[in-house]
Amino acid sequence: MITIVLPAYNEELTLSPLLDALADHLGEAKIPYQIIIVNDGSTDGTAKIIEKASRELPVIPIAHVQNQGLAETLKTGLLEAVKRASDRDIIVTMDSDNTHTPGLIMRMVRMLREGHDVVIASRYQKGARVIGVPFSRRMLSYGASVLFRLLFPMPGVKDYTSGYRAYRSDVIKNMFDSYGESFIDEPGFSCMVDILLKLRKFPVIIGEAPLILRYDRKFSASKMNVARTMRQTLRLIVKRRLNMP
Repeated sequence: MITIVLPAYNEELTLSPLLDALADHLGEAKIPYQIIIVNDGSTDGTAKIIEKASRELPVIPIAHVQNQGLAETLKTGLLEAVKRASDRDIIVTMDSDNTHTPGLIMRMVRMLREGHDVVIASRYQKGARVIGVPFSRRMLSYGASVLFRLLFPMPGVKDYTSGYRAYRSDVIKNMFDSYGESFIDEPGFSCMVDILLKLRKFPVIIGEAPLILRYDRKFSASKMNVARTMRQTLRLIVKRRLNMP
């Protein structure tokens, strides 16, 4: 079983195309799947789209009454995934804005079956493409990649900030068992980096698959506040370098 976890906030324009693509690719592969969508207090038509999808697809809807941010939304989705998963299952996290191509999921699954514990859809592997992302954002992402590789080198990891990942479900279970809900406690987008940094303490094998990132298919407003994300990331670097909890 593959469980897809989708944090969603005001994605009425992009969620339906993503769900259609997921159904096409996973249906074609003939692998059982379910999609956990966590609606993080959306104020547009996202809730209606999720309700409709839950009648047509194996969608499990969860709703936050108020917007709580990416970290809490991801935590909610992963806790639900862990509750439903067996140790042989696979948990995939993706963005809901249709920029992550579902066709990569089966390659990531194959890498897990070949022996990896975690697979990251990476912008920095041969064959990766980034389409429609402003040059300034690309340089910020690349700079973050270089900085984290220097300060927190991890075998097999170049893209520390990508939210498109596949995990063996027992890895996520073990992390929640070890950390409790503080497994995901960094605010905003820096929570994706912190998940990897916490994984460094465990004997996991991490690999990367080349991502085709399609920002030209993103019709919703960006949820990332660049200045805030930079502050949060720098704070995380200091905290982890000092081995602070």
